[in-house]
Amino acid sequence: MKILLSIAFIFCFSFSQQDPDYIEVVKHKKNWKAYRAGVEIPKSHFFNILNDEYNRDQSSAYEKKFMNQRFKLSCLMCGNSTLGILSLAANNMQMVNYTLYGYLLSNFLKRLLRVKNVDVSYEEALKMANEYNQTISGKGKIAI
Repeated sequence: MKILLSIAFIFCFSFSQQDPDYIEVVKHKKNWKAYRAGVEIPKSHFFNILNDEYNRDQSSAYEKKFMNQRFKLSCLMCGNSTLGILSLAANNMQMVNYTLYGYLLSNFLKRLLRVKNVDVSYEEALKMANEYNQTISGKGKIAI
């Protein structure tokens, strides 16, 4: 029985896999996401794979700005010297309140931050991904 199940698993698993180089574009809320080998890739990587330098640079700048803002908020209430100095002047209950409210405030602000998107619609991204996938499979236009 175990052998039969393992053979069935291997058979199903082998047909469920696709070429890891293929890119899949999926509509997500009001925007789109790109996946490669089942893993979400950032839009800057998507445009880098497709050799679209303008959109790659623009998307990379947006992603860097977003990560920088998010990192600064994360470090706002981490165990740095500010909390150490405050702990000398305050009692333990005040420190718990400062830490708790600071964490909640920074966590709320992090959720409000969004990455600015490149002006490429879902249909355009899907078309670009399909052209790329066709060139990988050998069905696309060959540039001479």
